[in-house]
Amino acid sequence: MLVYLIKLIVFTVSLSISCTMVWSEVNPKLKRAQEILNEMGYKAGPSDGLWGNKTDTALQQFYKLNNSVFDGIFDDSELRFLIKIKENFLSLALKSKNKKIIQKEDMNVKGRWRGLAICNWDKDGWGGGEYKFGNGKFSGAIDFTIIEDEDDPTKRIFKKSNWLDYGGASRSIKSFEISTNKISFSDIFTNDQGESRMNWEGNLTSNNTLQINNKGSDCKAKLYRTEKISFESSSPKNLLDYVDGVKNDQKYTITGLLTFPEGDKEKYPLMMMIVNSGCGYNFRQFTYGVDIKNQGVATLELDNCKPRGLSESYPIGAGNGNILNPWMGAADALYALKFLQNHPKVDIDKVGITGFSWGGQVALWTGIDLIRKSIVGDILDFALRVPYYPFCRQFDDPKYSKNKLHIFIGEFDAAPPRHCREMASSFNKLGYDVSVDVYLGAYHNFDDPFWDSPPPEFNPRAWFVTEKCNFWIDSDHHRSWRLGDMRIELDNYLNWDVTENPFYWEYAIECVRSGVKYGRNDSAAQKSAIKLVELINQHLK
Repeated sequence: MLVYLIKLIVFTVSLSISCTMVWSEVNPKLKRAQEILNEMGYKAGPSDGLWGNKTDTALQQFYKLNNSVFDGIFDDSELRFLIKIKENFLSLALKSKNKKIIQKEDMNVKGRWRGLAICNWDKDGWGGGEYKFGNGKFSGAIDFTIIEDEDDPTKRIFKKSNWLDYGGASRSIKSFEISTNKISFSDIFTNDQGESRMNWEGNLTSNNTLQINNKGSDCKAKLYRTEKISFESSSPKNLLDYVDGVKNDQKYTITGLLTFPEGDKEKYPLMMMIVNSGCGYNFRQFTYGVDIKNQGVATLELDNCKPRGLSESYPIGAGNGNILNPWMGAADALYALKFLQNHPKVDIDKVGITGFSWGGQVALWTGIDLIRKSIVGDILDFALRVPYYPFCRQFDDPKYSKNKLHIFIGEFDAAPPRHCREMASSFNKLGYDVSVDVYLGAYHNFDDPFWDSPPPEFNPRAWFVTEKCNFWIDSDHHRSWRLGDMRIELDNYLNWDVTENPFYWEYAIECVRSGVKYGRNDSAAQKSAIKLVELINQHLK
């Protein structure tokens, strides 16, 4: 018995020494855990990878505030838990057992918040004023940012002074207060009739969402936290630039706004959204973006313009098609897809893309094998493509993505719907999955995001190609306009100046028309929004 006790004591001492030696060695994973704990304010001591009382106490506090218990043994599971909480912003919005928000909650409101505003004064004219699929019923777009005060990190400030946009007129923040789980602020709007003031309150409803209300005028909004991303892209000038790859093309750092829906899933499907020929982040994010996130799907908007020197006052559509064309936009979208494969919260196998007019062209081009494979190879692809009213092409030998392509277009669109139907037919005969919805009575831009947008307007300066003549891409990736046996090789002309071609004027008589109608069609807007959600649920979820 004595011998047994001696052996037990020796074993216990040895085990203790062994454990002490393990904890005394620098542990890189423990060092990372200490860094995360300190970043969240848990005071784990020096981030040296060495175990100590401060690290132990910090972990215990962290687990307690997450309604859990630290088992006293640090391993990979603790590190994964720490990373998950930090990524989801829950470290700053933890709830105790009595459902009260802890003191660190006030830090959770940091970030950029965006969403729709619905106000009481719009209800009479809009039959309730509630936003539904594609109906455009919203009072204004909200976009503001809360950051730390540089002089006092415990304080928060509004980065943007003008925060609520009513289609060109915005309100200015006058005062604000941020505490525990709430934000409160007052604003002012000044015009010829004087000043109007409103008081607002906001509550965090999840790690990604913020609900704000104004009792006096019965305004409300659900806002989503937005993450800014950036990545390097190239600027191929045309399709032929992709033949030799895009590594030697001019490089730009492209930024985007990544927004996750309400919830705390480990990974989300995502829909990329590309704007029309304007610049800046488009109001469709505040309509379709709501529809998409209501399905539990994240969104990503790209700013293709600013890195290339364009802006809302100097957009793509103002004769700047050579500065930024859809071939460049396709590169941006695919580099964004490449970036997303390393994002911990994105399900890379369930990423789709949609775009509008110029953006629809971008979405369409990302499916061409030459373009796609030059950037992402055979590994990555969009699971779904939904271009709105693009200019469709005919292909001598289409080599395109096998994943779903669905096109929305109006009956009287300047981009002839017949071309899209013919393209879909030729693609499907070869085993592709392409479909087209043509909306009767609808023109270009039929989904203008504002309910009170004017009826279709006539632009005499805009031109379009008639149904008689096709844009064509041959097997060697050269582009042309074709009318019977007549061809104009577009790659032979810089800046689209094809007037020097001897066939141009004959071609123009038959094919080119000036004057385009464009504008909202309520029925087409709602039907396309509902169909978009159906496609997302079918192919991304």
